[in-house]
Amino acid sequence: MKTILKIFILIFIVSCQSENQSSNELKVLKNSDSDEITFILELNTKENPKEDVENFTQYLSDFIVEREPSTVYGYYISEDGKKVTLIERYNNSQDGIQHGIDFINGPNFEKFFEIFEIESFITIGNASKEFKKFALENGFQIEYRESIGGYVRR
Repeated sequence: MKTILKIFILIFIVSCQSENQSSNELKVLKNSDSDEITFILELNTKENPKEDVENFTQYLSDFIVEREPSTVYGYYISEDGKKVTLIERYNNSQDGIQHGIDFINGPNFEKFFEIFEIESFITIGNASKEFKKFALENGFQIEYRESIGGYVRR
């Protein structure tokens, strides 16, 4: 869990720095005042070879970043290649729902579940009722948290 938080904080800091470069205005918000949501997925690689996991994870990362430029997306692969942590941040629940629709109907859904098994799926932020309904209807068991403490820098 410490590794997840370290990765989340690192991605968050990097994304805040890039946002700050495009705007001189800094705004500090409580997490509860932001519409952003973040997904943290812990994945088991189902004993797939580490090289296959690395190749598919990089391909998936490039695929998402190319098609969803407002998404912050990152991953960590354990040294033994048996676990992967994905972190995705969206501007709001609707963007998260659209990502889910695109993922379920897209070319990577089956391959994703050939390579990975979801061990845990945490959503941090103000997930809307619509998002929660979408997740439930599509079989995703998600743990919701409003925040992990602290503030969101904008």
